Amino acid sequence: MSAVRKAFAARGTAVPFIRVLLAMGTLAMPGVSVASDLLGSSRGGSAQWDFCYGKPDGAVLPADPRTLVQPGISNGRAVHFNAFWKNCHVNPEAVQEEGAARTCGELRGRFSRGEGLLTNGHPGVGALFTGTDATRPEAGFGIATFSAAQYNELWRVWGFPFRPDNFDALVAQRYGSGLSTERNPYPLPLQLPNRTNGGSGQLPQMLTQLRNPDGSWSGRMGVTCHACHSGVVGTPSDGPGLGVLMGGGSSLADLDLFLSDLLPLGYPASLATFLNLNRTRGTNNASDINLAFLFPDEEPLTPSEVIGLINSGSTAGMDTPAWWNMGHRPVKFIDGVFPMDAPRVDMVFYTPFLGLFGGLGGPVSEAGQDWMRANGPALNTWVESLKSPPYPLPVDTSLAEQGAVLFHTLDMWAPGRNNAVPRPQGNGSCASCHGAYSPRYVNDPAFLATPALAGMASYIAPLRIIGTDPVRVNTNNAAVQSAGAKNFFGYPQTAGTAQDCGPQNQPHLRGDREHGYLAPPLYGVWATAPYFHNGSVPNVWEVLKPADRKPIWRRVSAPPRWDQPLVIMGFDTSLQRAYDSTKVGWKYDTIACQWRTPWNPAVSPYINCDPGDEFRTPLAQEIMAVLFSNLSASWNILFPPTRTRQQLEDRKIYNTHAFGQDNGGHEFNAVLTDPERLALIEYLKTL
Repeated sequence: MSAVRKAFAARGTAVPFIRVLLAMGTLAMPGVSVASDLLGSSRGGSAQWDFCYGKPDGAVLPADPRTLVQPGISNGRAVHFNAFWKNCHVNPEAVQEEGAARTCGELRGRFSRGEGLLTNGHPGVGALFTGTDATRPEAGFGIATFSAAQYNELWRVWGFPFRPDNFDALVAQRYGSGLSTERNPYPLPLQLPNRTNGGSGQLPQMLTQLRNPDGSWSGRMGVTCHACHSGVVGTPSDGPGLGVLMGGGSSLADLDLFLSDLLPLGYPASLATFLNLNRTRGTNNASDINLAFLFPDEEPLTPSEVIGLINSGSTAGMDTPAWWNMGHRPVKFIDGVFPMDAPRVDMVFYTPFLGLFGGLGGPVSEAGQDWMRANGPALNTWVESLKSPPYPLPVDTSLAEQGAVLFHTLDMWAPGRNNAVPRPQGNGSCASCHGAYSPRYVNDPAFLATPALAGMASYIAPLRIIGTDPVRVNTNNAAVQSAGAKNFFGYPQTAGTAQDCGPQNQPHLRGDREHGYLAPPLYGVWATAPYFHNGSVPNVWEVLKPADRKPIWRRVSAPPRWDQPLVIMGFDTSLQRAYDSTKVGWKYDTIACQWRTPWNPAVSPYINCDPGDEFRTPLAQEIMAVLFSNLSASWNILFPPTRTRQQLEDRKIYNTHAFGQDNGGHEFNAVLTDPERLALIEYLKTL
């Protein structure tokens, strides 16, 4: 049991949450004092889940703090909210989905189901586009799964003359996924899964072997949510709890390469590789909702909606946010497009394949949707309970306390700072957008209406203020918003009610709030590099000092085994070798700009710049951006799947000249001094 959970179990329900944090200090973090009203963190997760530790099943749950985020609650306060909680389950019968848990027993039961769905190798585990049963017609009879025989042949695609003895480790490195210490089996060649308890091999976290309806091993594998949502930071030798971080968001994965490798082995889902899902390792475009919304649930799309969806453009790549912050966000996704109480939207890719086609597939599609109705809430309950890991390295307590004061009170628009960026709502500090964490300020009514809102962040910063790459927001245009309201994942049964759970950026729901990006809570921020919604900045220092950002950079790769110098390795996750504890993020190499012709068919990171002119977007990129911005699914349509070793290595390069990958924005931090930046960074380590 974590320190937070023990504290709640010991103190009971009458003790306010923030007083527990005060008593615990900073959870015995290395190098940090244990009694401070400036330092302390709940590590995110779910306040209701924390409440239930030590309580009987019949204990009635208190109000979820997220439900308190309603219009007017932040008026005149330091921390500002402009996106609000919606209850998607006012009428559970209408949405055919269970509402919020009422007791600790209900919450625990839901948690248990969700844990099984997202625990690799579990009898109830699910996989992308499959649900839990690959034999069902709504799952396309396992169209999104592949056999152990296919998986065991991957080494041939890599060009090896024989199966390497470290095959499992190389799979994890090549496709960017951790090898967990928990058993995640698959059958090796000539093994029968049900005679070897699943097999002797170890799958990476991104994959799982599914079970048959009777609980026996199926010998078929599928991709899991952990491919994008569970990364790797450090190794077990770096400290306890390090290695695979459940729900931390992965900046390692190369699913495009995975699909490309399985294509010649007959994996049907690999046909998606011809869309070339992205061009940069560690990013994904999983929230390309403009494609999902092409299929309405009941009411047909209008011609203008169809045209608007087609010319909405491509969403480009994004960095996966951390699950452990979901319990402190009333809305979800980087532009706040859906309420957090819309669980089926989070796990859209677990929906059995034909359930994605709305009313088009008739009863078979409905069966796929029924699976999500039954399992979405449980999936969310487990996800929201996850906690961020404590910072594993020493912290300068005195400097961190200075940073806590600056984080909550430093007005970057104060007279004399001469900030050229328009001022946001709130008190002008980091906390005004990202939430309040220090007990001193959480308990101050000038910051929050109630201490229950500790760590809550729900401010969508307008594009004119945040200034980060606008591609993702612009792609979700008016047609995408209105079509989404007709889609199964947009809860059409709630349309027109006070608790409308369709896309929240529809004009009648958004009101006068400007389009922009949602400032996330900062729990475990030290473990979630790179930063910004598109992963364009490798460390916190450069978030806070825009002038130091590099246009083209590449994270350090893990060293290969001495006898395999030419294998494709993933990014190095060792804290000793690859982590920058001063700047808080990953070490990287700056890449010099090189020129290649615009018609070069290779997936090259260099097409977007000219020698000696790294800071200007070149004509070739501008021309391609017109195509990418006006045609759905066109992202990388000009580029074939990557195959050569150099192409695969080039995918590790982050080029901020590329479409959707700009590293500008957050420019208001330019008014900070370097000592202020160092203090802020030291404080962020403690969250």
